[in-house]
Amino acid sequence: MKRNLFNCYTLLAAAFLLAVAACRKSEDYRFSTPLAIDARIIRLGAAADTTRFIVYADGDWKLELTDEAPWLQLQTTSGHGKSDALVQVTDNSGQLPRAAKLVVKGGGKSDTIVLQQKGLTPALAITDETAQAIANGGTYKSGINTNVPLERMAISYGYDATGAVNWVSGLQVKDGYLFFKVDTNQLPVARTVMLRLSYLDALGTTTQDSMLIKQQPGMSYEGAVQKDFAYVKQSLANGVVNENIFVEGVVISDKGHPNIAQNLNKSTDKHSLDKTENSIAVYVQSPDGSNGLYFKTKTPGDNIFNFNDRVKIWLKGATVQQLQNPSRTIISGIDVIHIMKKDVGTGMLQPKEKYISALTDNDLYTYVKLKDVEISVPSGAFTNINEGYVARMDCYPTHIRDIQGSSLNMLTNLDVLYRRDGKRVPQGSGSITGVLVHEEYDRYGGDIGRYSIRHLKREDIALNEDRSNGFSNVLVEWSRFKTEYAATPTESQNPLTPDLGNGRIYQSGKKYLDFTTNGITPTTDYNGLLQEPTTNKGAVSNGGWGCKGWWNATANTGESWIIEVSTTGISSPVSLQVEGNRDIGGPRNFVAEWSVDNTTWNSLGNFTFQDVANWSNTLLTQVAGQKVLNFQLPQAASGQDKLYIRLRVANKNAGTTNAATGGTIAATATCRLSHVSVKYNK
Repeated sequence: MKRNLFNCYTLLAAAFLLAVAACRKSEDYRFSTPLAIDARIIRLGAAADTTRFIVYADGDWKLELTDEAPWLQLQTTSGHGKSDALVQVTDNSGQLPRAAKLVVKGGGKSDTIVLQQKGLTPALAITDETAQAIANGGTYKSGINTNVPLERMAISYGYDATGAVNWVSGLQVKDGYLFFKVDTNQLPVARTVMLRLSYLDALGTTTQDSMLIKQQPGMSYEGAVQKDFAYVKQSLANGVVNENIFVEGVVISDKGHPNIAQNLNKSTDKHSLDKTENSIAVYVQSPDGSNGLYFKTKTPGDNIFNFNDRVKIWLKGATVQQLQNPSRTIISGIDVIHIMKKDVGTGMLQPKEKYISALTDNDLYTYVKLKDVEISVPSGAFTNINEGYVARMDCYPTHIRDIQGSSLNMLTNLDVLYRRDGKRVPQGSGSITGVLVHEEYDRYGGDIGRYSIRHLKREDIALNEDRSNGFSNVLVEWSRFKTEYAATPTESQNPLTPDLGNGRIYQSGKKYLDFTTNGITPTTDYNGLLQEPTTNKGAVSNGGWGCKGWWNATANTGESWIIEVSTTGISSPVSLQVEGNRDIGGPRNFVAEWSVDNTTWNSLGNFTFQDVANWSNTLLTQVAGQKVLNFQLPQAASGQDKLYIRLRVANKNAGTTNAATGGTIAATATCRLSHVSVKYNK
């Protein structure tokens, strides 16, 4: 029995040794090769990096780069036998993915490695699913979101069964738009082509999008008579146009631009916006720029108008709306059939230069450059709002004033990319170019002035960065609540010590240095500089100051914000700039007044402060920021030892949770300011 067991063990041991020997022979055979590598595709992240791979060879081998790739450096170019090869790549975070081929040679053989590096995620999205073109052809554009150069895209055209081909050409991607040219349609029927763009990146991923281009058949406008803009504005009645007439002009708006017109809150949901108005708005001025018309297309797809296009627009069948105070004309219902001709303008379109006081109703919907202007409250960004409300409101009116003392608002829709880019608004003076419009905004009191201006690019706001390069001198300015002085305020060091100059500001119903919880207290404004607004919504702690108790029940009169300054030695007129709002139940209606003896008061005008936005129930009359006002004082206010300016509560009217008016001032409701300044011309 023991012998049998011994024999079994002996046989098992022998089998084990044979198996080991077989494995060794297999290993020797498997790796005994003139040349081999352990990976044929190596993928690296976007950051600068070093990678290695293994080369198997019986003898010497060499590593070569077959593609021109300055971003890739071979740390190892040769070796012997089984050994590592080392490759280094530079950072590719801001570029599209890339790849290069490496070849290993040895023993009369070669093998290839593809080294890939990640980068930007390719983007390719055409804004319009369908683009309309008139029979006369011309140059067209659609918005495009892409980081891929056109020359790296694959382009294909799927023409329809009419048989006509190659009638779309001249593709170009520039400034966020895809431009293309369309030939004249000589066929009696409409025609279409499917334009497809695609990009195969270095990682093997395809990104693509397409757009259907439709072109109208030729249409006869026989008998149509050309009329000038004055005829349209003065002779056409409200309603549908039955006359066979057309106008010729120059387009000064831009299809797809986010800052063309006022978008409205949806009737079904006041917490969201319907952005149709901006996408269908077209401004056309007469060839000489003396008059302008506001056109509205039937659909966003019918808006094929580019800035500086020379156009002929047929008016028959369109609807005219004549409006007064100011006098202006809006023509709606325009579709592609109404566009008789559309040509790209040659040369740069020049605006007419004017001071604000020289503007007239004829300048509405024309291209203008306002001379010698500055931002009234030059702090923060072009849209100083609580960024949490971006989806609920559409536009911010930046108040501007000129060297002559006139003022209006510069309108910026919240889809404008540069509206809040981490840069402070310019503090000097210069010019602002854009389309002159009339718009009303309930969030800022409804009537924001007879005229406003809409810029089309950042360069339109051509103001000097520094105050030293402006027309204004600051006599006194307050722009924050200085909490460092709140504990023991003194005459010279208190939370409302001016940032510039000398003066006092206080509430009439409080003691001058009352900065307790019952007096003037710090508040937040939204004039912060930030590149990522959602981080803190633009909030600036202690950026403003507020006070309660705005109705004196004993005297049955409203309290006031009081500003005291000296204008001694100043010969030019002075002006006042304020920025403020109120809580629900706070004072709404104010009178601005001035005095030299604190007894006899002279009116500067009436104004309103709006309720600050309530998140759970945001009314269309509530503002997610503050309202800016400018008051020009008469010459008599200059050269005075003491000048008093007050913002007096006119009555007990206040807002409620359901309306801008109809309530009564609450003793616990705050009215706040975040900027007060008095300026004069140099």
